[in-house]
Amino acid sequence: MKHLKPVLIAAGMAAGIALVALPARAEGLYVGGALGAPHFGGDAINGVPGNGTGVSGKLFGGWQFSPNFALEAGLADLGRVDNGFGKVRSHGGYLDAVGLLPLGDEWTLLGSLGVARVQANTDRGDATGTGLKLGLGAQYALSSHLALRGEWERYRPSVFGVRPNIDQYTVGLSYGF
Repeated sequence: MKHLKPVLIAAGMAAGIALVALPARAEGLYVGGALGAPHFGGDAINGVPGNGTGVSGKLFGGWQFSPNFALEAGLADLGRVDNGFGKVRSHGGYLDAVGLLPLGDEWTLLGSLGVARVQANTDRGDATGTGLKLGLGAQYALSSHLALRGEWERYRPSVFGVRPNIDQYTVGLSYGF
């Protein structure tokens, strides 16, 4: 018994060192937020063409099932257009399947495909539509729980009889529990 105590202490220390050395969590709940810039392209929204201005952003949460797959839901402010043709402001929610490709312990490439419900408010009326959403990005693990994330996302809602391209470029943080 007397010699067992140093062995248990050494085993406990080794287990603690091994836990600290583990890479970022491969599964579980995560939440995050990001700020960015919008870009409106393609078809005009209710007669208003142009690029987005101001700040856009999103809040998101998800569950990472494995090192390569997650489901994510979020709310997004997609910015606005304000020019001589009128004003458009858009926002919405989304649900994505996210593919992840780890490139070592710190870097991960992201690809997402999902559905979004977007509301577009204009001077001439409001419309809400559903459409495809896709995205590409990368994230860098700052710690085992915190990651810096950069993304491009494209929303293609059906509003006012057209499917405009509403792009969002964001940088944010993701925290895994």
